[in-house]
Amino acid sequence: MDRDIPARVPRLYMNLRVLEVLAAFGCLVLFIALLVMLPSQMVGLEGLAYVVALVAFIAALSTAGYMIDRMAA
Repeated sequence: MDRDIPARVPRLYMNLRVLEVLAAFGCLVLFIALLVMLPSQMVGLEGLAYVVALVAFIAALSTAGYMIDRMAA
């Protein structure tokens, strides 16, 4: 049977290097925003605010890396 439309269309993904750079840049922007905003929101707990910003940055970057790696596999 000759068909014009293939039965299965392959998925198209972005170049993984570009995706990793965009994810890292987005996480950096998130980190800077948290560093600016959290200390003013957590008055009296500025040290904890910096730790929360760092933990959120690490979690976001790790999650982005895991998702990109899972998509590549």
